[in-house]
Amino acid sequence: MSITSVKSQALKPIVAALSWISRRDVAQGLAVSILIQASGGLVAFAMFSLAARVLSTVDFGHLAMWLSICQMGSVVAILGQEMFILRSLNQYTVADQPALAKGALLFSVGIVCVVPIFLSIVAGLGFLASGIPLSLVITMGLFLVASSMIALSSHVARSVVGIVIADGMREVLWRSLVVVGLMTIILAGGKIQIERFFLLASAAIGVAICIQIFAIRAKMPANIVHAKADWRIRDWSRMSVGFWVSTILDTINQYLDVVIIYWLLDPVAAGAYFIASRLANMFATILSAVHSYATRRIPSLYFSRKFGELDQMLRSMSEVVLLCVVTGVAIIGFGGDTILGLFGPTFASYKWTLFILTTGTALFALGGPAAAVLLIAGHEARYPWIVGSNMVLRFIGFAILIPMFGLQGAAVSTAASLVIVTIVLNALCRRWVGVDPSVLILVRRSKRTPAATDAAETRSHDI
Repeated sequence: MSITSVKSQALKPIVAALSWISRRDVAQGLAVSILIQASGGLVAFAMFSLAARVLSTVDFGHLAMWLSICQMGSVVAILGQEMFILRSLNQYTVADQPALAKGALLFSVGIVCVVPIFLSIVAGLGFLASGIPLSLVITMGLFLVASSMIALSSHVARSVVGIVIADGMREVLWRSLVVVGLMTIILAGGKIQIERFFLLASAAIGVAICIQIFAIRAKMPANIVHAKADWRIRDWSRMSVGFWVSTILDTINQYLDVVIIYWLLDPVAAGAYFIASRLANMFATILSAVHSYATRRIPSLYFSRKFGELDQMLRSMSEVVLLCVVTGVAIIGFGGDTILGLFGPTFASYKWTLFILTTGTALFALGGPAAAVLLIAGHEARYPWIVGSNMVLRFIGFAILIPMFGLQGAAVSTAASLVIVTIVLNALCRRWVGVDPSVLILVRRSKRTPAATDAAETRSHDI
């Protein structure tokens, strides 16, 4: 038998598995979501690579730190409205309550039109008092407001229009516009400054928001558009607080690392950690795609009490996630130092930081959309305690390991906290909701306890 024939025979099981997965509706929908998230990751890679190549390593560290602060600020300003509006629109649509759906939508829009602007003004005054240049304060404020608004519009679009308009605009379009703008500035002989980066990014996000708004207006169900809004301010405020705290803690977990390293070490180390964590987050990108798809499909199945279909959907999602994670680990394992080198020769020396972070984020991705399942199932009051405890554990690890091992110590602390929170969230999903969102669902049957089923059915009628 020839070598070609042997290779062909060896590849048949893989090809058959891929063909089987690709024929399934869930896998196809999830593949679209992963493609969008992966495209967004590649465009972000190009965007930060351009910035890192043009800025000095110190200035890029400053940019990474201010970006992280703006992202955390935008999450604080939105008051949990992303998950609130996604859950409310799905729940009230399933229950045929268009008046409440419209009221919830206006409630969220009102918050996001006021709070981010107010917060950016207050924070801006504080930054000015501390000596930050006025131009940087203004452009960061614009970026904070724009980031808050696209967070809400994307979640509304995800429910009303679809993932392409929702995540395509938020993850791909605005970053592509920034890349084009940066390249134009470079070719014209101009300089890329931190202020100019924020201004360009804010304008690009504004374009993406406008496209989403037009798409939402065209696809919004007529019964919601023409309904007279009904209000449940007290209930919605209580629910929003739970989502708000959860989202803040998730964002702190994602962005505060860079700020802490900036102050404990130096701007160069902060910039290197920013790059390494973003590359390792290709697995978080996979999980973001899973989250995007899950938050579009899970609410209707959960509130309709179609738990068998929900389990089957999670099983199909796990198949795609496992395939993507194995591929991603291989890419980082064999080409991590080369990829880091694209940002500049300084960053190539941090390959072990990248490998450690990759291990943690890969295992986190294999845990599946556990957070989304818990939040949609009504455990938004419990979820912050889990994430908050894990965050404290991570920062204790920073305090101990960074003085001893530098940047690699920070990576070990982050990876360990991701593994721990993955185990805890999945255990609680099985106990409280009765579903297993991790890849372990592929090797064992989902066992829904009567208590979990009863609790799920009760919560689906609570609001």
